[in-house]
Order: sequence, then structure tokens, then C-alpha cells
Amino acid sequence: MDNRAIISLIIFVSTYFLIAIEKTPKVYVSIAGVLLLVLFKIFDFKEIHNFVDWDTISFLFGIFLVVKIIEISGFFNYLSLKVMKKFNYDPLKIFLFFPILSWFLSGFVDSITVLTFLTPLTYTLGRLIKMDPIPLIIAEVCLANIGGSGTLMGDPPNVILGSMFNLGFTNFFLHNYIISFFSGIGALFVFYLKEKNKLLKIKENIDKKIFERIIPEEAIEDILLAKYGILGLLSVVFLLIFRDFIKKIFPLSIGICSLLPSFFILFQKGSHVKLKNLFREIDIETLLFFVSLFVIVGSLEKTEIIKKISFSLIGKFENGFEMTTLLFWFSALTSAFIDNVPEAMSIGYLIKHISHQIPYHFTILIWSSSLGLDMGGNFTPIGASANVVAYGFLESQGLKIGWKRWIKLMFLPNLIAVSISYILVILKFVIGFY
Repeated sequence: MDNRAIISLIIFVSTYFLIAIEKTPKVYVSIAGVLLLVLFKIFDFKEIHNFVDWDTISFLFGIFLVVKIIEISGFFNYLSLKVMKKFNYDPLKIFLFFPILSWFLSGFVDSITVLTFLTPLTYTLGRLIKMDPIPLIIAEVCLANIGGSGTLMGDPPNVILGSMFNLGFTNFFLHNYIISFFSGIGALFVFYLKEKNKLLKIKENIDKKIFERIIPEEAIEDILLAKYGILGLLSVVFLLIFRDFIKKIFPLSIGICSLLPSFFILFQKGSHVKLKNLFREIDIETLLFFVSLFVIVGSLEKTEIIKKISFSLIGKFENGFEMTTLLFWFSALTSAFIDNVPEAMSIGYLIKHISHQIPYHFTILIWSSSLGLDMGGNFTPIGASANVVAYGFLESQGLKIGWKRWIKLMFLPNLIAVSISYILVILKFVIGFY
């Protein structure tokens, strides 16, 4: 291994470590890593852009815009309040449905956004019905990450892997969604069994008169923006589903699928008072973080470290069962402590190198890796961005969870979900459906 490869590896490992311990915001850590790569002449500024998957960045940018428009309109709050009123504020029904809502929405809306509006709402509801909101919020986080594993647009690792291997919405939906569904059921069943007795006691003491003044419709701040935002999101899903057919006529990339609807809305309603500061409100830091990570992982590609690792794996893991098992559990266990975005990039490059050398189709490795990366992050408060959002909000409200209680509440349900996912992935390999 030459000096440039050693330097690249040191910067890569150091960046991972600093991201994991969260002493410094991860966007600053990743940008510093890029600057060091330039300083040590691993890259020059002219070639950095060649290692960034701009299709992935464009897709996330478009999704952030559409979802933020829906959020600004107040539709998400309306939807949650409507559901609560529909169930007559029954804690048993709420405890089942809100995680299901989190699971479903996270398949089509970024899980960070889902938890951003669902966590405060759940906390407020908990105060109204005198219920500890922490178990329900943790269940929502768990189901959000599981739900995100089911589609291309659900979690960033899926977007990255889908873009790297030109896999569309239908590919992820066919292969991951049913696994996400059964894994979610398994996790929710365990959550429900653990909390059932407490919920029954709460139900007996609820005074439903205090809820009569709540009007869900008042949560919608702008009905026209809500309609435009929902139409935009549905358009993104439509374009992703039919992209394989459309691109025979028009070169429709994943990025264009989200940018077209979002900028159409801005073209029509960009002067709206609520949208004037839209670009300041979307998560630009996350996009910069992703861009920087593409470059840092790309340094391992340029210095041929990944290539050497992949060649060493070919001889050891020509057996598809072993390789699928290795990637799944490695992804699931490490993503509890390491951000799953750089992991997805690293694993993607690895699969690319071995894809033409193994005696089975490489897509089984994509499905196993994406499911492991998406679900494994549930185990700790720092394992996924959705976790950090919910954890941070509860801490800001004076509710101290701590790692011990988080793991105590999350470990068994998520272990059941991950185990179900693994069994179904192996079943896919056995029957050849991948």
C-alpha cells in the first residue's frame, strides 16, 4: 500500500470516528476531510466533482423541497390530529396506529421529516392523555427506519445504492417493501405487548371532554400549498414508478424525478409568502454532508483500496449465502454506531468491484445491505438521523432518556424486526428472487 493510499485510509477512518462520537457537527467533519484530501494531493479541486453522485444529491434536494412545502402548509399536523380524533383518543389504538403511520409515511417522505412533526405531536398528546410519550416515540422512530427501508426514497442508503446501480423505485418496492412490512409488524407487536397493561390503565382514566375543543382542520395553515405539495409528492412517486418506461423516450434520472415536480410548484407558487425563505429552511447541511462523504469514500476508490479489498473477498465469499449474511449483519450491527450514509457509499463501491466476479447476481447484496443499514440504526440514539431528531426533542422538553432506557425499549422489538428481515432475505436468495 503506497503513501497516498495510507493517507486516504487514515482520513477515512478518522472522519468515521469523529462522526460517530458527535463532538463536532458531522458536516464540518466531512468538509474538513475533503480539505485534507486536497491538501495531501489525493485530489485536486478540478476532479472532486467526478466522485460525487450528483443524481443522488439532486434527488434529495428535490424531495426536501416538496416535503418542506407540505410541512409548511400544516398538512402533516392536520393528518395526525384527524387520526387521533378518529380513534377517539384511545391510547391502545393510538399506540398501534401512530407507529404504523410513521412506517407508511417514511416509505415516501424522509424519516427525519416524519419525526420532526410527529414527535412534538406525540409529546403533546401524551400530556393530554397523561401518558408517558417516550415508549410511543421510540416505537415511531423504530417503525420510521423500518418503513424507510422499503422504498428507494425512504432512506438515504437506498437512494445512494439505487443511484449507484441504476435501480428504480419498482426494484426496491418489489424486493424490500414486503420485508419492511413483516419486519414492522414484528417490531410493533413486541412494542404493544410490552406497553399493553400501562395503556389499559390510562384508558380507564381518560376524560374525553378535554378533547372536544380540538379541531384538526385548524392545523392546515394553507390549503392551496397543501394541495400543491401533495400533488408534487405523488408526481415524484409516479415518475419513479414509471421511470423505466419513460426513460426510453426521455432521459429521466432519479434526480429529475424529484426536481421536476418541486420546481414546477416553485414556478407556480414561488412568490407565495410562506415559500419566500424555502431554500433557507431545507436541510442544506445534510446535502453538503453527503457531497463531502462521496469525495471521502471516493478517495478509497481512487487509491484502489476498495479494489484490493474486493479482490480479497472474491476468493473467500464466492458463496452467496455467506456473502449475503456477512453484509447484512455487518451493516445492521455497525450502523448502530456509525452513520449509515458513508457505510452505504463504501459498501456500494465494494459491491461494484465484486459484481462481475461472483457466480450469483449482485442485487441480493444490495437488498441485504440496504435493509441492514436502514434497520440496524435503531439500536442506539445516534444510529440514524431520525433517532437524533426524536432524542434531541425529548431532551429539550426535560425528558431524559439516556442510552440505557433507549436500548432497553428498542433492543428486543428491533432485534425481532432485523431477524425477520434476515430470514426473508435468505429466503429470497434460496428461491432465487433477487
